Amino acid sequence: MSVAATANENHVEDVFDPAIHLNYAAPSSTISLSDLGLKGTASSTPIAGSVPFPFLSHEGVLAYRRSILRASVIKACGQTYGAGTVVLRNLAQHSKFVRDLWSHPETTRIVSEVAGVPLSVIMPTEMGHTNIQTSGNSVEEALKEIKVELRSEKVEMTDAQREYDPLKENSVIPWHYDSYPYVCVVMLSDTTHMTGGETYIKKGDGTAAKVEGPALGYAVILQGGQVEHLAARAFGSVERITTITSYRANVDGLYDDSYISNVRPYARFNELYPEWTAYRLEKLKHEIEHMQRTVADATARGEPVPLGQLNRFAEQQISYLKRTVRQMASPELVKSVERRFGARAIYDAGKTWDKVRASPSFRERLPGAMEDARAWTEVSRYLVDWYETKGAIERGDVEGIGSQHGPFSWDRPVEEYLFGDELLRQGLKEVLLEWLDRTGMLALASEQK
Repeated sequence: MSVAATANENHVEDVFDPAIHLNYAAPSSTISLSDLGLKGTASSTPIAGSVPFPFLSHEGVLAYRRSILRASVIKACGQTYGAGTVVLRNLAQHSKFVRDLWSHPETTRIVSEVAGVPLSVIMPTEMGHTNIQTSGNSVEEALKEIKVELRSEKVEMTDAQREYDPLKENSVIPWHYDSYPYVCVVMLSDTTHMTGGETYIKKGDGTAAKVEGPALGYAVILQGGQVEHLAARAFGSVERITTITSYRANVDGLYDDSYISNVRPYARFNELYPEWTAYRLEKLKHEIEHMQRTVADATARGEPVPLGQLNRFAEQQISYLKRTVRQMASPELVKSVERRFGARAIYDAGKTWDKVRASPSFRERLPGAMEDARAWTEVSRYLVDWYETKGAIERGDVEGIGSQHGPFSWDRPVEEYLFGDELLRQGLKEVLLEWLDRTGMLALASEQK
């Protein structure tokens, strides 16, 4: 029986009530960056993540599912992420329950307590981002599988599934850093018969630490913008549905190291770009007001203007504003690349770049490709960024340079830092693929096994 048959489209959503729908208990432990052998950055805070903890009550889970697993909502918000995964985005616009739950002060208090710092939701479109593991390849096929009521049927596993190793085989979401600093992940499915579904975090020594997946109604907090992680595929259960809300630290002076690289390939730009712009400018306004207070306090104490601090502030805000704009790649370019190559190819653009630069023909082709880049108005701004990053590498001053792939470092000669590396640093994978394709260098990737 499909969603259309089980969900009443005229159903009036439950009114969110934290006394009814939440069931919070503090996690038994948290994991620090130092526990993982990670140093962190100027943008990070000490806690890397938590073990699963009770978050939603049973009634809260049911109310959440009733709100989002409706055919009209899935059709309005659903998009595929490769084979076997459907994502629901911008749910807050279509579900008052979801919007009220994630914006409620008690929810904010809970996630802030677990993370160890005050948190704020990134923006409305990032409330309740939901991943649905399916056996099909489209939203239409997912509609035939998903049911509103909880399902607890056991699914017999194959030998291949029993031997599945997420560190060697395909995962739901491969190794990555999140676009945003923090995430709260909540399980909306019965996990009684579920095998797998864990999160693996890459430690400082390159090994992986496993964090058990949450049970029904449980949540985990992860500082996903600072730790590289993957989500293992789950087996043995008829469904796996998780809902995720993204956060930033609400701390004056702490740089908000956010990107929208991971969400651009399946975003609706008329929703994403206005909200991204508004939230970034609001954060910038708060930082300016914080600096105004700092200068006023120094003046009141009879001290001079703190020029060193003011200079660092100016450089940081210039970088912040530049990133805000750079992340909004041309919607036409992004959609064209996604249509021609697919979302998975965009996420794998780094591997494609490695293959291209390993080609025997690469060095011969590179000068012409760079001439094309200089003549291409769409990418000229990124050339300026490339020159600036190379200058920072030469000076040995890369601490303030961000990267969508975690803390930025470059241990090779500066002349080996190429334009494609700069595009990857900024998470502009669509621009990279377009540049490689229009210069003919994309074909070089097929020369490598």
